[in-house]
Amino acid sequence: MTFRVLLLVAGAAVAGVLPASAQKPGSFEVGAFAAFLNADNSLPVGNAIGFGGRVGVNATKFFAIEVDYASSSKEGAKSQPLHVYAVYEVPPTSRSELFFGIGYASNKYTGTYEAKDKGIGGIVGLRQRVNNSVAVRLDGRADFMPNAANKSYLISYNGNWGIALGISALLNR
Repeated sequence: MTFRVLLLVAGAAVAGVLPASAQKPGSFEVGAFAAFLNADNSLPVGNAIGFGGRVGVNATKFFAIEVDYASSSKEGAKSQPLHVYAVYEVPPTSRSELFFGIGYASNKYTGTYEAKDKGIGGIVGLRQRVNNSVAVRLDGRADFMPNAANKSYLISYNGNWGIALGISALLNR
């Protein structure tokens, strides 16, 4: 009985919320972020806080193509991940927007360690609109690199992850 009442209340709450307008096709997002980048433990690159930027273009109301680039450095080794994501933006019901995506990931390591690797990456995050043209964004990302930069008989792949917090300009929305 309690479960049914809870289910009825939750259903009424969801049904009573009016959906917010979605992004228009052709609208875009430009942003900057600070990120904690965690490199695979097998790499001689330290985990560090870095900075980056992103550009995204909405192809449809809920689908976008997004590119981001970041850079971090620790103890002379620099990590520079580049991502190209196909992003699904969940239809919003408030000023908060949930999104997730999958795509191409490439890492370049310079400084005391020189190498490159590439693979697939995933992203999930939350965009909180401050107003119609500015948003704060928090996202997490994970990369799987089957072509590891340090590939050997002991290491067949690398996994890197990161958490980013930033601000975005929402244009033509």
